[in-house]
Amino acid sequence: MRFDGVCLSVKDIEASKNFYQDLLGLEIEHDWEENVGFKGVNFALQQYFERIIGIPEENITRRPNNMELVFEADDFDGFITKLRSYPNVELVRDVFVQPWGQKVVHIYDLDGHIIEVGEKYLHVLQRLIADGMSVEEIEKQYGVPVADIEKYLNGEW
Repeated sequence: MRFDGVCLSVKDIEASKNFYQDLLGLEIEHDWEENVGFKGVNFALQQYFERIIGIPEENITRRPNNMELVFEADDFDGFITKLRSYPNVELVRDVFVQPWGQKVVHIYDLDGHIIEVGEKYLHVLQRLIADGMSVEEIEKQYGVPVADIEKYLNGEW
């Protein structure tokens, strides 16, 4: 068995499709009117979700706040600038630094699903090293094993 992907219930497939394309830069792999899948992420949007899973629409919970979709941005600061200009995006939590040194932001999508966008972890490590930290100091301060830090830095992760 293998994990095949995530499918989110959405009220308006066109609005949600545009949100994920425009704000997060995802590319469409397939567009089947009520179902849209995105390239390279095993992620889809589904309108009329109740028909797919066989429960009444009123039992589909909106804004459950119990999971998140996680994205890494190559240009985190550029993403934040774009986010600030995007209409009607509600913040869950504004930009902050995770305990392991990564800058992230949490937002709601149009249907109340939580999205985390963080700076690329390789960039976090490169920033910490440029600030004068050794891999051993990063391990001690942030709890990331040296072997994993080296995998990231060598492009093996």
